[in-house]
Amino acid sequence: MIETVEGRSIRVGERELVPVVRVEADVRRRAFVGARGLASEGSGFVHMRPVAILERSEAGERRIPIPDRTVQSLGGLLLAALVIPALMLLAELIARKR
Repeated sequence: MIETVEGRSIRVGERELVPVVRVEADVRRRAFVGARGLASEGSGFVHMRPVAILERSEAGERRIPIPDRTVQSLGGLLLAALVIPALMLLAELIARKR
């Protein structure tokens, strides 16, 4: 289950701020029936990530996104992990030709 949920609003002067959260949840259940009886097990997780803040005022509604800095950092590291070895290989090939 993945859904976007609005939290409780907070009044700040003439404005109303509402947090927006992306909720991912999963529940797994199993039951076993055998000669020795019954057994069951279950597991689940919930991951909540803030994605935006809604600002409501008399002028209208504005959505202020909250960027995910972790994903941006990991993307940069992945790019560096691919580019740096390629540049080193290219430098080694150029050095061997000389």
